[in-house]
Amino acid sequence: MPYLIAALLALAAGPLVDAGARGRRGFIPVLDGLVMLAIPGLIFLQFVPTAAQDGDWGVLIALLAGFALPVVAERTTSRAGARAHRWALVAGLTGFLVHSALDGAAIATLPASAPPSLGLAIVIHRLPVGIAVWWLVAQEIDRRAGVAVLAGLVAATVVGYAILVGGDPQLLAASGGLTLYQAAVGGSLVHVVIHQRGRTLSRLDRRREGWGAIVALALLLAVFVLDTDASTHGPASFLSRLYVLSAESAPALLLAYLCAGLLSAFLPQRSVRWMGRGGAVSQAGRGMAIGLPFPICSCGVVPLYRSLVQKGAPPAAAMAFLVATPELGLDAVLLSIPLLGPQVTVLRLVTAALAAILVGWLVGGRLKAADRVAESSAAADEQAGTLHRLAAALRTGTGDVVNHTAPWILLGLGVAALVTPLLESGWLGSLPPVADVFLFALLGFPTYVCAASATPLVAAFLATGLSPGAGIAFLITGPATNISTLGLVSSLHGRRAAVAFAAVMVTFAVAAGVAINATFGALGVPSLAALMEETPSLLQQTSLILLAGLFLRSMVRRGLRSFVGELREGLGWSH
Repeated sequence: MPYLIAALLALAAGPLVDAGARGRRGFIPVLDGLVMLAIPGLIFLQFVPTAAQDGDWGVLIALLAGFALPVVAERTTSRAGARAHRWALVAGLTGFLVHSALDGAAIATLPASAPPSLGLAIVIHRLPVGIAVWWLVAQEIDRRAGVAVLAGLVAATVVGYAILVGGDPQLLAASGGLTLYQAAVGGSLVHVVIHQRGRTLSRLDRRREGWGAIVALALLLAVFVLDTDASTHGPASFLSRLYVLSAESAPALLLAYLCAGLLSAFLPQRSVRWMGRGGAVSQAGRGMAIGLPFPICSCGVVPLYRSLVQKGAPPAAAMAFLVATPELGLDAVLLSIPLLGPQVTVLRLVTAALAAILVGWLVGGRLKAADRVAESSAAADEQAGTLHRLAAALRTGTGDVVNHTAPWILLGLGVAALVTPLLESGWLGSLPPVADVFLFALLGFPTYVCAASATPLVAAFLATGLSPGAGIAFLITGPATNISTLGLVSSLHGRRAAVAFAAVMVTFAVAAGVAINATFGALGVPSLAALMEETPSLLQQTSLILLAGLFLRSMVRRGLRSFVGELREGLGWSH
């Protein structure tokens, strides 16, 4: 009963916050940022990780359909679009009514031995729901409608509690049809939030919007950290994988941001001119030679590539650098020898070099170079004092470069955390040789793995019978081709360049894998009894805290809509 009362009172957070903010114009952007992140975040974590982990494509399709149908309706006529927007809001609110009933049922079936964190998780997640629902309805309709909707949520919670109080917790499991319905209307509500009427924000209001998003993020994390009952499945498992991936990438990212700033401040213009000598093949070879030994993964090479392009490096050399740098590094080579064996290590090194040159030549060679820095300006920068240039490097690396890459890196890490369970399935290693090459080249496409971290993963697959060609194909596409990289290429050079980049990488990976299997057959691979997951080290955890601080600072400075807008611009989506 105490949890039920607390859950009902949490819904009153919306009107209370609104009453406290009334007359304070500066508080409106805070609520906008909170709602814009809280609603999509709750719906995403409720449905997507569990569906992806269980392979339940029906839920994902229903979620996408609920989001896409109002978009299609809005693009017919303005009148139909207005009706579709209103009906999407109504449909989404019915989903919240169902969810509130399930919240009440969950409270009613909490066993006496349940930890307090489970009840607290239910109560806490109702706070952003109460605020977001009130704010959405009050803006789209009026305050009286907001009161009616919150009253409906209270009634649904009480009904769910009354039906299942003292009952069997197994009765709480929702039917498949109900889950699909909730996913569909949840998608429609995400559409309403994203497509709210926008307005031009001042610099101060953008900061306030960013702070509202941080409050929503804190509430979401609190809910799923407290939900210990789902620690091995669904959203908690997804967040755990996201944490590990982020911690592994954090040191390289911090190093990359520092290097990007130093590159911008200290790279002499004559070095860029050296990379531009010769034709496209020669330029690609120079970019590959520079990038191949760097121990920086795909997450770290994104800011470095942007700095190279802005310094006026030829696209062929910069594109080869973009591929070669995450493909291999000294750490990955040293790790490959004991885990993959010398034969596979040599093949990995050769194919990585060829992939970089091929992409630099075929894709980068057809791109227009960015405007070079003026010679006088470059000379003046190079003559500036060392401390001044170090300060400028720090501002660039932790400011402008973070602003343009952070959204893509977060998206890449999120996609990788979702698809990781698919890579851990045992059936992948039992596919025919040609089929597994093609499949693993495609699986590596969205996966966010560093060359060093991909090495033990591929070693485990090879130890269970995967063909060497398939392992090499994954090692080609995995480290260098992911959402972050494609987003950056798209934002800098256009979608056609991103599509060409992906096509060349996947085609070469498949061709190289098939050729390796046909030429060498079975290769000697070290036997691996087990590969144990390592918990993030102190260095990785510290780096992750610093990296999170940089990303949050970027979101506050730009505002949530501008921060997410980086993705829209890169993907070519219109508002």
